[in-house]
This record gives sequence, C-alpha cells and structure tokens, in this order.
Amino acid sequence: MLNTLDTAIFTLALILCVGGLYRMWGRIRLGAPEDRSDAPAKRRSYLLSALLGHRKIRKEGVEGRNHYWLFLAFLAMLLLIVIAQLPISLPWWIAGPIALLVDILGFLGFLGVLLLAKRRYFEKPDRLDEKFEDSWGLLLLILLFATGLLLTGMRIAVAGDVWNIWHPIGFLVSLLLPAKLSAALVGWVWRIHLLLIVATIALLPFGKLSHVIFGAMNIYFRNRGPKGAFSALDIENSEVFGVGQVEHFTWKQLLDLEACVRCGRCQSRCPAHNTGKELNPKQVIQDLRSHLVAKAPAIRKGEGDSYETPMIDGGGVSQEQIWDCTTCRACMEICPMEIEHVDKIVDMRRYMVLMEGQMPEELILLNKNMENNFNPWGVGWSDRNNWMARRGVSPRILSEEENPNFDILFWVGCAGSFDDRYQRVVASVCRILDRAGVSYGVLGMDEKCCGDPARSTGNEYLYQSMVMENIAAMDKLGVTKIVTSCPHCLKTLDKEYPQFDGNYEVVHHSEFIQGLIDDGKIKLNGELPGRFTLHDSCYLSRYAGITDAPRTVLAEAGVKDLAEMERNLENNFCCGAGGGKMFMEEEGERINVNRTKEALSTGADTICTACPFCLTMIGDGVKAEKKEEEVSVLDMAEIVEKAMV
Repeated sequence: MLNTLDTAIFTLALILCVGGLYRMWGRIRLGAPEDRSDAPAKRRSYLLSALLGHRKIRKEGVEGRNHYWLFLAFLAMLLLIVIAQLPISLPWWIAGPIALLVDILGFLGFLGVLLLAKRRYFEKPDRLDEKFEDSWGLLLLILLFATGLLLTGMRIAVAGDVWNIWHPIGFLVSLLLPAKLSAALVGWVWRIHLLLIVATIALLPFGKLSHVIFGAMNIYFRNRGPKGAFSALDIENSEVFGVGQVEHFTWKQLLDLEACVRCGRCQSRCPAHNTGKELNPKQVIQDLRSHLVAKAPAIRKGEGDSYETPMIDGGGVSQEQIWDCTTCRACMEICPMEIEHVDKIVDMRRYMVLMEGQMPEELILLNKNMENNFNPWGVGWSDRNNWMARRGVSPRILSEEENPNFDILFWVGCAGSFDDRYQRVVASVCRILDRAGVSYGVLGMDEKCCGDPARSTGNEYLYQSMVMENIAAMDKLGVTKIVTSCPHCLKTLDKEYPQFDGNYEVVHHSEFIQGLIDDGKIKLNGELPGRFTLHDSCYLSRYAGITDAPRTVLAEAGVKDLAEMERNLENNFCCGAGGGKMFMEEEGERINVNRTKEALSTGADTICTACPFCLTMIGDGVKAEKKEEEVSVLDMAEIVEKAMV
C-alpha cells in the first residue's frame, strides 16, 4: 500500500494525465458527428483480439514480437500496481503464479524495449523518423523495467532466499548483487521505480505512449461497414461537399490523427511513396494533426472559417499528395491503429472537385467522357455493344420488353466494352458461361460506368447520377445476382450500391468460375506448361478479400508451376491504376513498371491477372521492359478458356 505522500504524488500524476487526455479529446470533439456506436459487443471482441493477439503487428516477425512482449509486460505492470493496492493478502496459489507471470513478462518487456531501441537508433529503417518524444518514451520504459527487475533481485538478495520459484529472473539478478549493498539501496531503488511509474502516468498524453489510450479507442471505433466503401454524400442537403477544413472531418477521422504513432508501416507499403511520389501517408496524417493542433483554439472561438492558413496547400496537405493516391488501401491494411487514410484523401478530393472546381487536367477529360458517354475512355455510347461482334460472342441482351428469364447478369464494364485488349477477356468469360450452360445476359446499351472512377476522384455528383441510372436499369429487369470480371465494379456494385438501395449479390468471375469447376459444369485438361505468376489486384485482395479463388482456378486449369511474388495476397503491390491514376500522367518511377519487374524476377513466362486495370498496367510494364515477346500477360478467364475440354 502507498503512504500519504506517495498517494499525493500518484494523484498529481493522474491529474496531469487526465488533463492532457481531456485536452486531446477536446480536439477530437471539434470534428463533425458520425455514428460509430453500433454492435458494441462485436467492437469489444475485436478490440480484445487486436490488443491481446497483436494480429497485425505480430505479422512483422522479430519487430512485432518485441512490441508484443513490451505490451504484455506493460499489462503485467498495471496488474501488479492494482494488486499492490488491495487491502488483503492473496493466497500463495494465486499470488505465486501472478508473481511468476510478472517476473517473466517484465524481463521480456525489458528485452523487447531494448531491441526496439536498437532498431530505432542503430538499424534506422527508413520508415522511422526521430523526435525527442521517442527518446524519452523509450528511456522511461527501459528504466522502468530495469529498476523493476533490479528491485526484485535486491529483495531476494536481502531475504537470503536461495531459490525463489516464483521469481526466476529476479533470482538470477540477485546472484549479481551483494546482500549488504542491496539492503542499503533497495529503498532508493523502490523510490526511483515509483517515480518512474509516476512519470510514465503523468507524461502519457504528451508522447507516443498516448496510443495506449487513443490507439485502443481508434481500434474500437473502426469502420465496421463494408470494407472499402466510401461514404455517400447528401448531395441535396449538404452545404459543404467533402473536406476542405480540418473541422470538416468527422470526430473519428480526427481520432485517427491522435492515434497515429508514426510507425511508418503505411509509408513502407505505399506504392506512391515507394516510387518517388510526394505522397507519404504517414506524413499526411501527421501534418493534418499539426494543423488541427494549431487551428483548434480558433475553432473553439468560432473563428475557424477566418483562420489564415488553409488545410490544403497550406498547413496540412498538398494537392500533389491528394492526387498521388491510388486508393489501393495498402496503408490501411497494414496500420495497427486502424487509421483510415484513403477515406480522408477521397474526402479532400471531393472538396477540391465539387467546391473548388480544381483537379488535374487529365481528370477534366475523364469527367467529360463519363458525363457525355458514360465511360472513362470517351468512346461513343452507341458503340457499347460492338465488342460482341468483334469478339465472336452473342450474349443475350436483356430488355424489359422481352420479360427475360435469366439467373445471372454479366456486368461487362467499361473496359470490357471499349478496351480492345480486355474485350478478349469478357469474350472468354462469355464462352465459359456458355459452356457451363449458365442462364445469363448483359445490359447492353443500358449499362453505364459503375461510377468507380468518378467517386474515387471526388466527383460524387456524377457518381451518384450514374448509380441511380444503373440501379433503375437493373431493377426493372429484376436483377438479383451479378457476375463481373472487374474488381472495381465488384467493390462498387457490392459495397456501395446498397447505399442507394441497389441490393444485389455480386460475384467476381474468379469465384464464379471456381464454383463452375467445383460443380463439374466445365471440364479442364489439367496440364498447362510453363511458369506462371499471379498479380493480386488491390481491389480484389484488400477490398474484397479474394486471394484463394484465382489460385485455385489456376491450379484446376493445370498450372503446376506458380511462382509467387514476395509482395502477394493482401500484401501485394499496386499496379498503379486505381483512384483515377489509370488516366493520369505519373511522375517519378512508374508504379506498374516497379510491379512488373517483381513479376519478371520470378522467371515466369505468363503473368496472370484478374482485373482489367491490372491487365493493362502490367501489360504496359512488360512492354516497357521489352519482354513482350517472351512473357504473356493474361486474365485468368483466358487461361481457363484455353484449358477447357
């Protein structure tokens, strides 16, 4: 138990801690309302599994293990503090195992924090920057665990316990300590240890240690909606579209800023940052936080609108950073704090496009193409059905007049309708469906762009207008199930159309073809020579969580030698086309060339994709590397068609 002085010191530390946390929470509350209160039981369950399991962090091997040790030791220290304040003595069969747990975890925490310090100050990975708060935070933890181990060892040495079964680490430390010296210094070490605990509590809100609180909150309040779905703007009633000032962000988006610990995992995975672009997702979050801290007093006074420094191109983020993003979600997939980088960037794009009328020149043409011809390439709308005759297929064109009876709507997509290369892919899909005897049809002239390029580049008004027309076209036909070969269409139709009452079962062609194979509706020869590699699409792997189906289909088709790239599955590297980048010029190293080099390094003579954008970008990368005579780039549907018997 603590004496009166110790209690007063602890109370003061708690006051400082709570005051600092309240000040941070005050900044968060400046954001716009957002409901994140649904499913509290599921949120608590996810939080516990994220914290106790350290699922994302432990994937990183040694570094993740070190942090996990530190976290468990921190919990053990809190447990010990609580037990020490109990007015009763615990029986040995409870106190003993607890002491053993704390002893071992204390040592592992000490070892973990030393190894983390070694990584930061000696190995110096690029993704870590250095600030004074990092140094004093690590030093506090090192001293805290060191004095804890030393204190246990001194107490054992003073007691003369030749072997303490519940303190094996403390016993080993005691062997190094003379009993007389321990007796003389144990009181001082206890006082230093206590002061370190007090300092840790008091300083918690003023450095990285605050993520213990706000990181946990951010994980609890994570987005539980459809993964990757962008929010729908209320076009009719909103006065401001998107986010142009920091207070336009929701409170949860501002909580993201406080939860960030600058670990740099996001920047290490960002395709834009890793190819020399200006965008650095970690820096965007940090700069937005700095802008929030600077502007908060003005916002509280009601003077936010007159604040001199603008958030975009002033105090938070540049337009170049906003438009560098490929919306690949690699940053969000790896972030242990569940920070939502991409949503913020899309919200800022919305403000730039809808409020300021500013966008890169290439996107002006893109928007005109979609407004006039309902496709990003600007090919005449009247040509939308021409691909069928060109590719020798005759899918049924559904119309309300014929009152059609069908099971599946095949969503062809803009690439399938207008891109010469990808027309071959949708033709392969049609022939597979025909061979399997699937009852399906296409919308033909009634199909417009799903809207993904418009929404991801900030033109929510155009997006919603196309969505409503597509929903009307499908609903009048009674569409219930859709198959598409485009992961961007998959994400939009499946996760975002329900925002406008467009509710359909949407399946990617990789999973649908797998089902046809499993049901025995198509037969494959089971032998394809050569080495293959598979490029995982960002929108298929990270947005839709589909990584097994393409590999299963390739194996069934007869691919015996599938050479995986190092960056694969949900940790794949983007092709560079998402977020409108397919239609924009690119500075620095081309993302698609970077990815293509990795694919070529596997020694594959066929690169397989399952996305029209990826097919184009990887194909262009192969040409840039002058390997088009040696290496083929094929969609998995083309491979399956080749293997059909």
